[in-house]
Amino acid sequence: MKNIGIGLFGDIRDAGKNLGKAGTSTDITLYNYKNGDDAIFIIEPTKYPEKIMPLLYTINLMDYALIFVDEVKAELAETLLILDMCGVSKGALVVGEYVDVNQLKAIISNTSMKDFEIMEKDYINIREKLMELPIDIAGAPNNDFVKIPIDHFFMVRSVGTVILGRVLKGATKIHDNLRVYPTENKAMVKSIQVNDKNYDEAPQFSRVGLALKGVKAEDLDRGMILSNGDLEVSSELTLNMKWNPYMQKEIAVGEGYQINIGLQTVSSEVIEKEGDIIKLKLLKPVVYEKGDKAILIDGSAKIRIIGVSEL
Repeated sequence: MKNIGIGLFGDIRDAGKNLGKAGTSTDITLYNYKNGDDAIFIIEPTKYPEKIMPLLYTINLMDYALIFVDEVKAELAETLLILDMCGVSKGALVVGEYVDVNQLKAIISNTSMKDFEIMEKDYINIREKLMELPIDIAGAPNNDFVKIPIDHFFMVRSVGTVILGRVLKGATKIHDNLRVYPTENKAMVKSIQVNDKNYDEAPQFSRVGLALKGVKAEDLDRGMILSNGDLEVSSELTLNMKWNPYMQKEIAVGEGYQINIGLQTVSSEVIEKEGDIIKLKLLKPVVYEKGDKAILIDGSAKIRIIGVSEL
């Protein structure tokens, strides 16, 4: 069973609905396409560019990026910068008929996207190529423990609390008891759906809908993680920043910014700064693993990403 996440960027009008069937839609919209037991799920940052977070959520949910370019224009700069700073290296450029491909290649030549394939805007061909992506593009097998970030959650009458997410590590089974990080709450898996079918177990990388017992929807937030592992939880972070090279201001102690880790977004205050090292006090705790990326955001800036740090 192959389940691969595709992120959409750039000039994406109608791209999602031409590649899959529309599903859940909030500030991001999910589309799905199945062929037998294999599937792709497509993430569209619907509320971008007016909001920056849908773009970051899309990056954190995907395995492979599709950047649609109908013309090379200034509005593309923020997207390309963020993809580069996040180290996105797997994907393709889908170019319009009148795009100067050599100009586009020159723009990305010194970025993480320098080896992106060039595709024409032929949705049938694009979908076929996406279905042919290797299963290991999602990452290496890891059965150390279960890890499922929550991207949507709601109450369903006669079912109870339901979450949507992806099994990033391990395999989850019915009757699993999982902690709802960063809280101390526990939840039991009552039922599992993968690609609209019921299963007793969901393997690593599958996109799942889980019915949970022991937790209410109103106690959940996007970015919480269901896990039986030992994850880090903290309300203070010390970060060694890689700054946005186009940033036009110095970060100062006492200033407030947002921090994004995975699907979590939390307000924070800079309480210490020395060179590239900053210490943040967070409005509420976050959950993370060593190696996760933390992205510092200034929602009022022209290019809203300030910098990136590895935790």
